[in-house]
Amino acid sequence: MGTTYEDVQKVATEIQSKFDTKYSEYDSKLNDLESALSVELADLKRPSGLAGSGSKTIDLKGRTALSGFIRKGDPSGLLDLDQKAMSVGSDPDGGFSVPEYLEQDIERLESETSAVMQLARTIDAQGPIYKKLVNKRGTASGWVGETDARPETSTPQMAEVSIEVGEVYANPKLTQKLIDDAMFDAESFISDEITEEFSDQLGAALVTGDGVNKPKGILAHTITNEADDVRAFGSLQAILTAAVSTVDFDDIKTLKSTLKAKYRTGASWIMNEATALALSSIKDADGRYIWKDSVSEADNDTLFGYPAYIDENMPDIADGAYPVAFGNFDRGYHIPRRLGVRIMRDPYTSKPYVNFYATQRIGGGVVNSEAIKLLEIKAV
Repeated sequence: MGTTYEDVQKVATEIQSKFDTKYSEYDSKLNDLESALSVELADLKRPSGLAGSGSKTIDLKGRTALSGFIRKGDPSGLLDLDQKAMSVGSDPDGGFSVPEYLEQDIERLESETSAVMQLARTIDAQGPIYKKLVNKRGTASGWVGETDARPETSTPQMAEVSIEVGEVYANPKLTQKLIDDAMFDAESFISDEITEEFSDQLGAALVTGDGVNKPKGILAHTITNEADDVRAFGSLQAILTAAVSTVDFDDIKTLKSTLKAKYRTGASWIMNEATALALSSIKDADGRYIWKDSVSEADNDTLFGYPAYIDENMPDIADGAYPVAFGNFDRGYHIPRRLGVRIMRDPYTSKPYVNFYATQRIGGGVVNSEAIKLLEIKAV
């Protein structure tokens, strides 16, 4: 029996199907290799100081996963990273967790932008509200001999500090044409935009945020001139300058001395660059500058022996302003952070643009108002 036309057609169809399958596999692998190569080359060319730089070890898998998600909407790489990290927070509706390298870049720039972020204590929050019990006055105690009576101690006065974990977002967008352009580094553009926006928003909120869906900034708390023993719980003490519109040696010395000794170990100054320049010219009675420049880039300048940190979110020296903060911010201010950074890809809302909506859950608030002091500029 000879070979029929139908037999030849069947064999040809099978060959075509195998060819199409293999071609699809090779094409997919080639696209992945091109994406990985473009990401690696972009990282090598990226100037120092931008997101992703400064690390000798390139997280190529994480960058490739993010690049695949940004360029093709393929979440498989991000899901694979989540599963290996035992993440439980990613899903198509809530977004996908960004790779670890990008989250580290965000946290690093947030610390570089905000002195409060760098000095305060970051807490892993488990829910939308972070709560902490604080002993306002402490429990009475004393010394006794071996057989002396132990009188009852007084009941401690407890108070609850409640900090809302808000959500900060960034929503950069690109045209589909730019995303498809192999010469344009879409992954780096989106990463840098998210990193810059998060750091700017958080830095401002940690100083002046009103606490509604965001951190309650240090300067947003109630501020009085009352001492620790009589001031209402949760309010901060400010030291008023002696002269109008200016700061002198005695003002800074008084501010330093007002902080209790037990908080001075680990204490720091926070101010903006303009204030630092003004304070660096102050001298003591013997004509010596109280501001000491650091001897290396790794160290901070010091004021009265305590490190000074620059935070441009702090106000300038002006009537009624609070341009200088001094305290132990690790003990005085907590920053609860929940989960990681999420990202969603939205190609439908604003065509021809593709939006990349990224979110981070974070809050902030004073937990020990005795550990932070402020300088208030006397007004006319």
